[in-house]
Amino acid sequence: MLNLSSETEYAIRIAISVVIYLGLFTAVSCSSPELKSNAQIVKTPVVQVSNTPEVKDESEQAARKLTELYDNKNCKEFFNVFPNTFQKFNHLYGYDDEEGERMLFAKSKDHISYFFSCSEVSDLEKLDKAIKIGINGKWEADAVWMFQESSFKLIKDHPNEAKEILDKLSDEKAASFWYFLFDGPHPSDKENKNRVDLLSNVLGKNSKQSKLLLEQYKKLLVDWSEH
Repeated sequence: MLNLSSETEYAIRIAISVVIYLGLFTAVSCSSPELKSNAQIVKTPVVQVSNTPEVKDESEQAARKLTELYDNKNCKEFFNVFPNTFQKFNHLYGYDDEEGERMLFAKSKDHISYFFSCSEVSDLEKLDKAIKIGINGKWEADAVWMFQESSFKLIKDHPNEAKEILDKLSDEKAASFWYFLFDGPHPSDKENKNRVDLLSNVLGKNSKQSKLLLEQYKKLLVDWSEH
């Protein structure tokens, strides 16, 4: 046995203790579910839902079904299959700068007109779905513009029903719809201003929806002036 001084022996014991402690800490860290979970969260990629094969397949099925129902003049079922969010609507009828026309872009005028003219669906049902599609919507030419136009006319003719639907939504969602309804490259046009005034009047100038509409119109003027 080596004859070590007490100081040397103490230093060796300390070194051995540190090595054992570090080994235990590493083992615990590697086996900890919490730490593993955190590592996985950091490495998990963000999935773009609109580009997934599942969503593409769903859109293709909807496009085929809508075309079939339109051709067979089954407007009630056509209305039911028609998309109920802006994302789905635009994915079917919109235009992509990189990919070009969406699946139903060429049929958008006929399909949108069919949606709003269906005699088997009540105006209240049309308003409800049109408002859902408009939430978080964004202006585009062609299909989106046509949908805006038809939605405006429907609300103008049925302001109380529209107000009833919008009042049940959060202020954030209702405001989002009003922003969409008048969104476009020329919000300050006289015709557009007249439309805003018209809806403000028929909704009741002191109503919550009228106030939200005017607030969003002012926001539009600022946003488009900065483009």
